[in-house]
Amino acid sequence: MLPHATRTGSVPVDGRRSAAPEADRPSARRPALTGPGEQGTLRSRGLAGGLRMFVRPALDKMPATDVSLGRLRALTSGAGRAAALETTNDWSSDGPVPGLWVGRKRFFHSDKVIFHIHGGGFTFGSPWSHKALASRIASETGVPVFLPDYRLAPEHPHPAATEDTLAGWEWLLSMGFRAQDIVVAGDSAGGNLALQLVAALEREKAPMPAGVVLLSPWVDLDFTDMSARDRARKDPFLAVGLAELCRSQYAPGVDPEDPAISPINYTPSPEWPPFLIQCGGEEIFSGGIEQLAERFAEHGVRHEFQLWPHQFHVFQVFHPLVPEAKVAVRDIGSFVRGCLRG
Repeated sequence: MLPHATRTGSVPVDGRRSAAPEADRPSARRPALTGPGEQGTLRSRGLAGGLRMFVRPALDKMPATDVSLGRLRALTSGAGRAAALETTNDWSSDGPVPGLWVGRKRFFHSDKVIFHIHGGGFTFGSPWSHKALASRIASETGVPVFLPDYRLAPEHPHPAATEDTLAGWEWLLSMGFRAQDIVVAGDSAGGNLALQLVAALEREKAPMPAGVVLLSPWVDLDFTDMSARDRARKDPFLAVGLAELCRSQYAPGVDPEDPAISPINYTPSPEWPPFLIQCGGEEIFSGGIEQLAERFAEHGVRHEFQLWPHQFHVFQVFHPLVPEAKVAVRDIGSFVRGCLRG
């Protein structure tokens, strides 16, 4: 049930971590799993099998049209709304980038915040699609979450999403939140944008966030490794064709090696904040994510990398259905509390 976890440096925790680290650094691109981390629970493996059998074929057959993209946007947003813990909508249009507050009414007096950048391949997803995940994280941490409604491709291709991420960060600072009181989080494409934010802050020599949480981050937009993994064993959820479509709509004509869209190619710095990285063992993004953890270890970035056996892309959204998702969210809470302590 627990992941193979590796870490470097002093990664903040609050003393209630669920998954103990097993090594000082990632040992290989494909870490050997031992003990309780050898396989997922029966429930999670059954769900992964169902996704592979029913959902993945539908995504493979989805035509690359505006109608299909519209349906995907509506479906993901509706599902997120339905599963959220909160029924109220706390929408803000005060800043340059509108967004959704989750947990602000529960933790109104908090001077700390989680800046969560949603995923969706840069072309779909919204604050509404990620409301349920954000509400779980807010409940676990006792900290409100702000989800920016950044512009999506193909209507707004690269670098619009990165620009909006930076603008959302600056707006939180202008609201009175200090950088050291903000944890940045991002899933999938949102993890890519979270890394773009950190790299931009380093270039500007600006204050860094207290920490960064990456959930199945899409860090490498080159498809060589992803395609090879998918041929060897089909990803339960991520369709390579859909991912290729998202990339072509997001960054047409941009070299996939360009770190501005593939942050795996940045040279990380020991001055970067501490990271918690969670990755599903069944997803085709795992190769790039493991490589990111290796680069962090080589360059002295404080981090914990968790590879969850038999889990799929952003499995945390299936909290509380999947036992591993519950444990993973608890670890997110432990990390966030540790970063914001004091």
